[in-house]
Amino acid sequence: MTTNMEAFQALLEGMRADFLAELPERCDRCDDLILTLEISPNDREAFNELYRSVHSLKGSGGTHGLSIITALCHQLESLISETDARRGFGEVFATRALAYVDLLRQVEQVARQTHPDCSAIETELEVLRQLTLQRRKAGLIAESSIMMAGLYQKALETLPLQLTVIDNGLTALGRLLHEPFDFVIVGGELKELNGMALMAALRTAQARNQSIPAILVSSRSDPIPNHAGFSATLSRNQNLASNLVAAVQAALLT
Repeated sequence: MTTNMEAFQALLEGMRADFLAELPERCDRCDDLILTLEISPNDREAFNELYRSVHSLKGSGGTHGLSIITALCHQLESLISETDARRGFGEVFATRALAYVDLLRQVEQVARQTHPDCSAIETELEVLRQLTLQRRKAGLIAESSIMMAGLYQKALETLPLQLTVIDNGLTALGRLLHEPFDFVIVGGELKELNGMALMAALRTAQARNQSIPAILVSSRSDPIPNHAGFSATLSRNQNLASNLVAAVQAALLT
């Protein structure tokens, strides 16, 4: 059994090493595509390839235990999508996107060290996030229902927010432990980890989002105990949209 486990661990380490070895070349390709979009903003082939490349890197980062790559690529992916939505590809986009790719290169170098320390990269990533978001606040929506998640997004669309929607409680917890958010909206029932367990884990973790405001949306009739860690509890009724806007506005003032 020990031999099998050692062999499996060696396989994982080999796959991780291969991924890191390929990362510089993949970064170079992202640079080329970003510069192409700066010159030719309507090049859909370049846009599609860049988006797919970043999305693939985001998934690979999680697979190989490199959460900093997942966080970094998530921000870059959002920048690409939002820039495309407003047809804003140009010099400003290229400068910010290239800065994200430079951080990816730093991750590759740090990850090879005996005791990797990504704290400096995380600091630079936060600076980039603030620059990209400008006055917008970042919120995470943990909701298994596509319909309900859409309702939340529709209700909040007039507020200066960047919203991330996740239908899996365990995945949401991972993002909350490693990425900065200003508030979280939680549905009661989630895949793998329900809303109550998600908040219990977040509130006890020594993480950057340990104390952020949390809004629970629930159909439960019994009261939610104060120790559950929610700053507001909303019922799924006809007033949910307006109540959610008010709760988020209040959360952003705390």
